[in-house]
Amino acid sequence: MNKKIMIGAVAVAVIAGVYVITKPSNSSDQHTLKVAVQNNISTLDPNLADQVGANWAEVQTLEGLYTTSAKGKIIPGVATKVVRPTQGNKVYTIKLKKNQKWSDGSTVTAADFVNSVKRQVNPTTKSTRANHFKDIAGYDAVYNHKANISKLGISAPDKYTVKIELSHPVPYFNFILANQLYPINADKLKLYGSKYGQTAKTTVSNGAYTIKKWNQSSTTWEFVKNKYYAGVDKVHYDTIKATQVTDATLAAKQYLAKKVDEAEISGSILTDLKKTHASDIKSTQKGRVAFIVWNASDKTVSNTNLKRALSLAINRQELTKSALGDGSTPAKSIVPSGEVTIKGKDFNDGLSLSYDKKLAQSYLKKAQTELNQKKISITLNTADTDAYKALGVYLKQSIEATLPDVTINLKQLPLNAEISAFESHNFQAGTLTWSTDYNDPIDFLDIAYSKGAINFTNWSNPEYEKLIDKISDQHEANDARYQLEKLAAKRNNELNGVTPLYQVANVHLLKSSIKNLNYPLIGYQNYKYAK
Repeated sequence: MNKKIMIGAVAVAVIAGVYVITKPSNSSDQHTLKVAVQNNISTLDPNLADQVGANWAEVQTLEGLYTTSAKGKIIPGVATKVVRPTQGNKVYTIKLKKNQKWSDGSTVTAADFVNSVKRQVNPTTKSTRANHFKDIAGYDAVYNHKANISKLGISAPDKYTVKIELSHPVPYFNFILANQLYPINADKLKLYGSKYGQTAKTTVSNGAYTIKKWNQSSTTWEFVKNKYYAGVDKVHYDTIKATQVTDATLAAKQYLAKKVDEAEISGSILTDLKKTHASDIKSTQKGRVAFIVWNASDKTVSNTNLKRALSLAINRQELTKSALGDGSTPAKSIVPSGEVTIKGKDFNDGLSLSYDKKLAQSYLKKAQTELNQKKISITLNTADTDAYKALGVYLKQSIEATLPDVTINLKQLPLNAEISAFESHNFQAGTLTWSTDYNDPIDFLDIAYSKGAINFTNWSNPEYEKLIDKISDQHEANDARYQLEKLAAKRNNELNGVTPLYQVANVHLLKSSIKNLNYPLIGYQNYKYAK
């Protein structure tokens, strides 16, 4: 029996069974929202948060100089207004509102933003988010050449003014200010040290919610309305009760049993749900791409012809339609579709990652000769969520069926452990997804760039490096910049610095009575807008 069909049938039977026995919830609390999510929260230290669950939680608990509206438009956050940069579009002088408070009652000041940026860029912090500030004047000197952190182009002329100097104009910098530049509380950082943002007790918030009943191993936690938040009177829900549910079938089961009001789901369970709860399914494309990371220090998986063979052995159409079945789409490059256009056409127009059995086998033969190895065994790390499990199983089946001389050994890990393995380069190959916080392809292209803070592979290619450097010299959001980025994306497709797999779909079950909760291409849903 086809294993995919059998797995799908089991999932449908479970969902159908739950639907029959569902009873209405007795809860009368109209100001508590219960949600099921797939990822836990690795940290709420904004300088270290590089995991999906952590970034999602940041949106609920922190507010930057700018923020986004319910529909994703850039609007003032802690800043009094969205400013126009001066001095050739390189200097941002931003005034802060004076009524902004931390959840401990202390005032949010300009120094909180300045200290955060300096800490994130400081090489001793080892932040994988450092490169999001790479366009600030002095970044290269500080991050790559160990210059004093005072050389970084950010300062606080007074208590309520932040001045940022860029090395060149950046067309997407407003997105950085809204989705990346979060403040830190210096007093609490001094008090808690390395424990800052690692538990509910050691976390402070300046956003709509604080976090309660949480540590890094928690599978349940609460976001509680921040009484010191300046816009607290406009926040409808007092409490967001979150539960990590990595299995999509179980998440849907809890939703149908009315145990949660929103559930993040994926996979073949959607087939049945579309028949019974179509109006509750919210599915949108997300600016998030799944890909394979190869350890460039490993002799086997660093072989370019082997990586080409493996990429060509993956049928991405079948992967997204059959194995995932949640609205995710085949990746055309490492850059998500829908982010930018070039002369009216999507960035990925003309790019593709095809399945070609004959060509895959041809490249494998070349790799076998180069490696002097007939049988090739590869350990592939995957996170232990439902979607990652399905992805791992499919990759193993697809690659081994197309390339019989290759064996894929799956190693499932909690997501935090998988990321730790990437950071320490203690892996051979692994699956990962990356989300962007601004509308420019460079955030994804940096994944394969040797100087990129998120280059877990240590892969480097001279031609690719030159393309990224040329892109950095293009300071406008125009066709010239995007064409260079498209060439870089094409080059990565050819060489497999990382191997793109699919663009993730944002799929949730959401009660129809809940309004104003949107799922944008860039960023995450923000519960402070929900009603």
